[in-house]
Amino acid sequence: MPEILDLSGLACPLPVIRTKEALEAKGEQELIVVVDNAAARDNVKRFAESRSCAVTVAAAGNCFHLTIQPPAGQAAQACVFPTAVPQPLPTVVVFASDRMGDGDPALGDILMRAFFQSLVQMETPQKMVFYNRGVFLTLDDSPVLPELRGLEDMGVKLLVCGACLDFYKVRERLAAGQVSNMFAILESQMEAGQIIRP
Repeated sequence: MPEILDLSGLACPLPVIRTKEALEAKGEQELIVVVDNAAARDNVKRFAESRSCAVTVAAAGNCFHLTIQPPAGQAAQACVFPTAVPQPLPTVVVFASDRMGDGDPALGDILMRAFFQSLVQMETPQKMVFYNRGVFLTLDDSPVLPELRGLEDMGVKLLVCGACLDFYKVRERLAAGQVSNMFAILESQMEAGQIIRP
């Protein structure tokens, strides 16, 4: 019989962290995770699927029930948070602002556009992370949107902080990247061989 893990009322990134702990403790046992908001539903689903678990989602009143089935046999290790950093170590670019530097805002805008124009001409990073005002770079009116979409086409993963999009009330304007959470953002930086902060 599957274990039921009620995570309703928890804010990001706790639903993902509690799900991770339960998967590590239960091995191949099926797990039903209960959350009460769409962000937690999406974050937990993405996390479990990234560990090769099968996930089905059902709405139940104001909550969502995610049935998570870890892979059988040796593949079950895929549901465990990785303890070894993969090789080669990835490069991650982190954007905490939509401008480059702390000086004049107009100059910061110019420098950020130049940064992206230069970046697409170089060896691309594996991931890019956007949080706080950095999420504005991923919106529909971003001056670097063509470069971001080009990087996505080249396989660069763009992680955009969902809590930040909601704080600034701009989630519906996201035009590049995928909505992410603090757990995935931290995991990306911990696995990085090099972190660049423009």
